[in-house]
Amino acid sequence: MEESTEIKKFPTYKDHLNKTFLEELNYKLWSTKGTRFKASKRLLTQNDLSNKAIAFLSAYLIILGLLSVYRVTGGTEISSNLIAFGSTTLSILLLAFSQMEAAQDFKIKAMNFQDCALKVSAIYDKLRIEKTLVKPDEGQKVTICKELSKQYQDILENYPNHEHIDYKIFRSEHAEYFELSKWAVFKTKARYYLQVKLLYHSLIVIPPTVMIISIIKTST
Repeated sequence: MEESTEIKKFPTYKDHLNKTFLEELNYKLWSTKGTRFKASKRLLTQNDLSNKAIAFLSAYLIILGLLSVYRVTGGTEISSNLIAFGSTTLSILLLAFSQMEAAQDFKIKAMNFQDCALKVSAIYDKLRIEKTLVKPDEGQKVTICKELSKQYQDILENYPNHEHIDYKIFRSEHAEYFELSKWAVFKTKARYYLQVKLLYHSLIVIPPTVMIISIIKTST
């Protein structure tokens, strides 16, 4: 009786640890370039959401001032106090938030990660060419590994490290290779949203919600 063997599309993702240094270097380059690209994308997303949040907060501040001018709330004393309090609160929030976001330099950091990823990608391409096209002997493999490994380390020393969530997102987008379940992928994406987007979405959604509720309550 013959045993049926299942052929996997991908090898176990830790197989590189049981193979040559060339295979391990290949994995490091592939995962690093992918993760750094994800880091760049995350920072650009944060930069975009940050600009939108600041723009919306500025608009809400202007709208609060217009409420009293056009007496949208009926001109009651409570409404005037709420408008004054809301304007002051939003002004302080906008000032503090703008300064903190400006200090983050999202765009510059994103460009650095993009530059790092491109340099690592160039080394990765060299390695792939040597592995698949040139077919070097053992002596050449040692030389290639030493040269490319040094180039890789030099690049890493010149750039800051990415965040752990960037690597998690990279893994989630290669779920089959890393043998991740759908639940693990969902948790990673949920964590990414909480860490990267939730604050900005809250700043965009919560102020107008509070304003509308306050207007309804003071008008009844």
